[in-house]
Amino acid sequence: MPAMGTMVFANPTGPPPAAETKEPEMDVSEAIRTRRSTREFTAQTISRAVVTQILDEARWAPSWANAQDWHVFAVTGERLGAYKTMMADMIDAGADPDPDVRFPQRGDWPEYIQERMTYRRPSPGAPAAPPQRPGLARLYGAQWMLLFAVDEGLVTEYACFDTGLLVQSVCLAAHSRDLGTCIMAMPVRHAAALHELVPEAAGRRFVIAVALGHPDTDSPLNRVERERAQLADIATFLE
Repeated sequence: MPAMGTMVFANPTGPPPAAETKEPEMDVSEAIRTRRSTREFTAQTISRAVVTQILDEARWAPSWANAQDWHVFAVTGERLGAYKTMMADMIDAGADPDPDVRFPQRGDWPEYIQERMTYRRPSPGAPAAPPQRPGLARLYGAQWMLLFAVDEGLVTEYACFDTGLLVQSVCLAAHSRDLGTCIMAMPVRHAAALHELVPEAAGRRFVIAVALGHPDTDSPLNRVERERAQLADIATFLE
């Protein structure tokens, strides 16, 4: 089993190239405000060296007592192709989900939170029912899938909280290099099949996945208007 806090590459193409890294091109505030979920990627590849650079920056994310209670399995190449085939089969068969960590259902959320969710309020000009199912199975065409997992012996709630900090750091580091990400629950929805595909994750629980690639800036799915709740709706100042 990999040591705690490590990054494991599931890449059949061998060791990373010696060069081909890309330096960040935006400051933190810009990255936070402009990062968005990418739901269509181009076929342009990203080298293992660039993914390594992103993860090497993101590993400085904070965690409780500096536990760094996370693992990232970076999947590409033939293994990613096998995942896409498996997921398409699961969706076509209508397979019941068996996630390692229970998913909240949309109806579980309070009504005022549901009102914020994009699926309840399609943006002007966006298709009423975008073809997301095929996109989900193929990770919207992403060249990499990053699987985030935690030790099965950990308290799930805190381990997931720490993992979320790492996920955000990964997404911002990627965005600062003009790369796109999409945080996705679907890839870890069928955990048993995923564990067969990624046996390196034995003893871990899959929490979430991130699709990583070059965003297709011409796709309508990547131009949907974004909204956020007003600060007054989510923050209370006390004196």
